[in-house]
Amino acid sequence: MQGFRWAAATTAALVTIGMLATPGRAVPEPVPASAPVATSGGSGGSGNADVPRSFGPAAAATPAPKPSSGADERTPLTPEQVRAQVAEAARLQTQLAESDAELAVAGKELAALAAASNTAMSAVTQARDAEKAAKKAEADEIARLKALTAQVAAARDDVDGMAYDAYVNGPGVLGQVAALVDLVGSGGLNADAAAQARFAAGARSADEKRFAALARQQREAAAKAAALRARRAAATAQAEKAQKAAAGAVAKQQAAVLDLQKVAAERRARLDKLGVSGGMIAGVDMAALQEVVTTPLCTEDNATYPNGQWPGSALCALKTSPGHMMRPSAARAFDAMSKAYQTSTGSPLCVTDSYRGLAAQVDVKRRKPTLAATPGTSNHGLGLAVDLCGGVESFGTPQHIWMQQHAPLFGFYHPAWAQPGGSRPEPWHWEFTG
Repeated sequence: MQGFRWAAATTAALVTIGMLATPGRAVPEPVPASAPVATSGGSGGSGNADVPRSFGPAAAATPAPKPSSGADERTPLTPEQVRAQVAEAARLQTQLAESDAELAVAGKELAALAAASNTAMSAVTQARDAEKAAKKAEADEIARLKALTAQVAAARDDVDGMAYDAYVNGPGVLGQVAALVDLVGSGGLNADAAAQARFAAGARSADEKRFAALARQQREAAAKAAALRARRAAATAQAEKAQKAAAGAVAKQQAAVLDLQKVAAERRARLDKLGVSGGMIAGVDMAALQEVVTTPLCTEDNATYPNGQWPGSALCALKTSPGHMMRPSAARAFDAMSKAYQTSTGSPLCVTDSYRGLAAQVDVKRRKPTLAATPGTSNHGLGLAVDLCGGVESFGTPQHIWMQQHAPLFGFYHPAWAQPGGSRPEPWHWEFTG
């Protein structure tokens, strides 16, 4: 009996860090955010529905839910719900530490490295956004400089014409015009001629001033364009540095996953010695990582389109979530991640929302103005964001912990604003950075 109790404790511990493979087990159905979170005492504050102690009872794998007829926004978690879910996650970590110290140490190290990867990938997104903004500012200023250059050329022609006139007709022409204006300024038969002379003199003076002003603006635009080019170069360098740092962090995380697999394998061997089935204990399918780069993309359309205006030809369907689509590279990575998740849980990742067109964004904003993002600004409209269910939508579940510790391996991260201490906690929202 002691052996069976030990096995049960170890199994619970492995569930906590997402290392449990239970073929044929189901991911819990999506639950409303207002349902209570289960705690160690059997009661809890508000949050998502009863938090499972494992990935679910033995049953046929639950398929991903069919997408709703229209995109929507989940109800934000209240501070009380967030606290309850975080407390549940902490309880699971404590349970792990009490069940097996060595496994707890390995899990804690993986959690720290996964958090570092998540932060690094968030920095990549921010750096790329800064680079994009810098490129646009540079392009806008260069376009302005080109327009000013054309205007300066036209103004120069006017000034050159005035200079040529003075050269051909003699340097006294302008002076004679001024004298004529003084002579007939009182009116009389020559009033029309005087007005024409006054206009000609004023026009030439205006040409000179306009040319000088345009030339000054041209010089200023050239200087600004040079500064913006330097800013763009710095932003590009920062983005490349952030990408390199993220790659290094993910490599360390991957090594930690492999170390944790070794520890889990040892537990399986001990269980087998005791005559207890250890087949439920397995590591993450690391082979799925290769599919992130080896699987052919569903489309060769690699152009960039405005937010919410991506054509179907530039998007790929998520294989395990019919009806949902993402940008090609994001969809390929998601499919690989979902496969690894299924190896550990028995079911693929559950999706409620993915690419969201502009019309859908406008509709959600109209119906829920305080919840939805401004149309044209959501990463859902770029095919880079996905909202998950099946347990991932709560901070205090093994499913969410699995995502925290493994998603960065596949290029997905949890934005800082969506984390428990963020401005808008959304455990279900994940983004792809590549």
